[in-house]
Amino acid sequence: MKKYFSFLLITAFIISTITVLAQKQPNQWCGNFPVMPGTGTIWGHASVVLGDTIYVAGGSSSGAPSTSFYKYSISGNVWQVGQGTPVSKSGGDLVACRNKIYYIGGGNTAVSTGTSETFVYDPATGIWSLLADIPTPVTGNVAECYGDSLIYSMLGGWNTYETLIQVYNVNTNTWSQATQISSGNGRRSFAGGLLGNKLFVCAGFSGSFRNDFWVGTINPSNPLQITWQQRTNIAVATSRPGGTAIMGKFYVVMGEINGGAGNDSVAIWDTTTSTWSYRDGKPTRTNNLYSAISASITYCQGVPGVKIWCAGGSIQGQTTRPLEVFADTCLLNCTGPLTGINSNYIPVQFSLKQNYPNPFNPQTKISFDIPKGNIVKLTITDILGKELFVLLNEYRQAGAHEVVFDGSSVSSGVYFYKIETGEFSDSRKMVLIK
Repeated sequence: MKKYFSFLLITAFIISTITVLAQKQPNQWCGNFPVMPGTGTIWGHASVVLGDTIYVAGGSSSGAPSTSFYKYSISGNVWQVGQGTPVSKSGGDLVACRNKIYYIGGGNTAVSTGTSETFVYDPATGIWSLLADIPTPVTGNVAECYGDSLIYSMLGGWNTYETLIQVYNVNTNTWSQATQISSGNGRRSFAGGLLGNKLFVCAGFSGSFRNDFWVGTINPSNPLQITWQQRTNIAVATSRPGGTAIMGKFYVVMGEINGGAGNDSVAIWDTTTSTWSYRDGKPTRTNNLYSAISASITYCQGVPGVKIWCAGGSIQGQTTRPLEVFADTCLLNCTGPLTGINSNYIPVQFSLKQNYPNPFNPQTKISFDIPKGNIVKLTITDILGKELFVLLNEYRQAGAHEVVFDGSSVSSGVYFYKIETGEFSDSRKMVLIK
């Protein structure tokens, strides 16, 4: 009887396990989504995910600049045409930073000619605003947000193959330059990403197709200082691939390969094992994806996973504007839930964000992420290090948190806020102006 009972338990466990695996079906492509608005192919465009929405800007069926701006609701499964960009653009990149959408790089006359205008979109108001011009106009670049306050515009230059790293400061509306990638490694239309303080540059074009892979380590004490190191090459030389980094992995959606054809694979760099793996089966074989790949986090049965979104792309003979996703959770024959970041969002790493607004008067918001529950202490000090306020000293669950600091009782000046939780501590500067 005991043996029979054990057999039933084992059988139930196997059936349950098979059911869970069938629901998850990791590392699968899915393409049953409504196509992007407009007609014909699209390339030279850029996309980014912020919250539950995918934003797409610029580009056209010929790659020429346009003011096109589209918004896709992930949970609603519907596209909308948004307010056009202030200037026609193609070849630049979209990046989410401080809950706004920035268009960095690109050109307004041709995809191959960079122009200097930079602008930002506020989803709360639906308004675009012009910002300080980028010092060296580039197109075919990649833009990434670091610390919710700095935007790194990497490489680019359609025919010049720049090695530049241009850095935009969200707080001051100013540009600086960081350590360049080493000579001879400039390129355009490549796959790029950022994870923690690691910048990724992979493949692309500089007179010929490339397959080399570089990682740049940002110095947290001096974010303009980057140490570049070449890592294992990607298996296939490819131009115009798309890239994004999330949850410990860097994803490269292959672009054009020798002979002009597109590739249907995604390459995945695991930052823990420092190895590449490859998955085939993209529904629509496309290229011109260098700025068209973005990502979101979702949860399935309490397990965090990612969605790598591929919006549009172009290859000879293609006549649609597909939206497709590479998913590692909650995918069952392309009919499972494909949500954006939900209310149960759990970060994968500790992070103290730059306060906003900054400068401020008299209130500002301080945000931080913790990947596991712990006692969190958040303090305010003056420029001499004297502790003035303890904003928080209590247990907080894993997740994204926000605290409001009111500086009504102190004078104008420079202050610092510091977080301490478990093995993590960090501090940032803020400015009170009355």
